[in-house]
Amino acid sequence: MALKATTLRMSEDLWELLEEEAARQGVSAAHVVRDSVLLRLGHLSAARGDSAAQMTIEQLAARSLQERRRYETETHATALREPRRLAAVRTTGLVQGPADPGLETLAGLCAKLLDVPVALISLVEADRQFFAASCGLPQPWAGERQTRLSHSFCQHVVVSRQPFVVSDAREHPLVRDNLAIRDLGVIAYAGIPLTTPDDDVLGSFCAIDNKPRTWTKSDLDTLKDFAQSAMAYIDQGGHAAAAPQA
Repeated sequence: MALKATTLRMSEDLWELLEEEAARQGVSAAHVVRDSVLLRLGHLSAARGDSAAQMTIEQLAARSLQERRRYETETHATALREPRRLAAVRTTGLVQGPADPGLETLAGLCAKLLDVPVALISLVEADRQFFAASCGLPQPWAGERQTRLSHSFCQHVVVSRQPFVVSDAREHPLVRDNLAIRDLGVIAYAGIPLTTPDDDVLGSFCAIDNKPRTWTKSDLDTLKDFAQSAMAYIDQGGHAAAAPQA
């Protein structure tokens, strides 16, 4: 099928919303626009009883879904394996190193302030996540300090470069099949990107609850403060950075 292009004009604030939503879903802005158009056309054709148009739209929607899944898989892997990002992760010196007392303190303070059982500072590599610091993580995960990506929510923070917030993972289409739900008891999750001055996302500073939770703006603002403090600490090579105040 031949492809046609057009130019869409929209306000800057609408474009920002579109880009943010595309980033959350891990797709391009163009894909969000196309899916939105298909949804609208399907609604209009159903309203006027145009069965032929509905069938065509359903076929296009199925094709769009296949393309989206392929795009998501390729984009996801590319983001995690980006060489400069992986080099930045290794440069921290935290991967495979001993637990850092300063980062452990930040994780503990975060868990206390947000009243969650688990807080993690997770560095995401191409095929695993490594916990530079943790508080409340059960064994054997606390001792091993890492999991495969099959147990990682933080990978989605890296790929989207945006906060990833989940009230009930069992109902979220992106993570409902993630093994961390079964093995680590992850139900509610909020993760903030750990971003270097060079704009590389190393991983996530995250808070985890073992029951459904609606994260408030205050919760997320607090978590962002901790992520900034962790990055300041890492950037300074482990020299103490001020922790957020309660």
